[in-house]
Amino acid sequence: MVVPVEGERWIVTLSGVHGDHPPDDLAGLHEFAESLPIEEVARLVADREVTSDGVQRYPFPASVRRRYWELDRFPKGLVVLGDAIASFNPIYGQGMSVATLEALCLHHALAEGEPDDLAPRFFDRAEDVVENAWNVAVGTDFRFDETTGPKPVGTDLLNRYLSRMTRKAHRDGRVADAYTRVVTMERPPTSLLRPRIAWRVLKPEVTGP
Repeated sequence: MVVPVEGERWIVTLSGVHGDHPPDDLAGLHEFAESLPIEEVARLVADREVTSDGVQRYPFPASVRRRYWELDRFPKGLVVLGDAIASFNPIYGQGMSVATLEALCLHHALAEGEPDDLAPRFFDRAEDVVENAWNVAVGTDFRFDETTGPKPVGTDLLNRYLSRMTRKAHRDGRVADAYTRVVTMERPPTSLLRPRIAWRVLKPEVTGP
């Protein structure tokens, strides 16, 4: 991921999975960037002056989800939020969005009843937030054969659909918009299967002579 920021600078994030990880030294980072199929990243890293204090590395062992909503009892006056419920592969940028949406769930749970049964009300609301983010992150991780753990139902079929969608998104603004709104958690993943979007993804491509 390469993102322009203030001061004519760029943030460059390189990631890897299952042992193919970027090094934490600058020379190794250059070499890793040169191994990518898109040469623009390596060229940007080589041409620009490094303004940070070296290379920052953030290892992440695995996505974890705790199903508090399945508990029969929970301590009164206590709830948990954010990574304490579920932590996701950070490359997808979902953590803060999920925590923010859970805070909104807590707001509504506090407004609708007494504090004695706050936790069950909150967790019932938070379940859908976590489920949507989990299916996107973990489903995408299962593109790799080495990924292990419980696989969400329909993951393989959905991944084939999403692969076609991302290719179409390069040329179709409506498809790109629909995909972006799901990635940023503005809309649920099911919105990608709406007929008007599915048709644009699945319709045959017309090529010239």
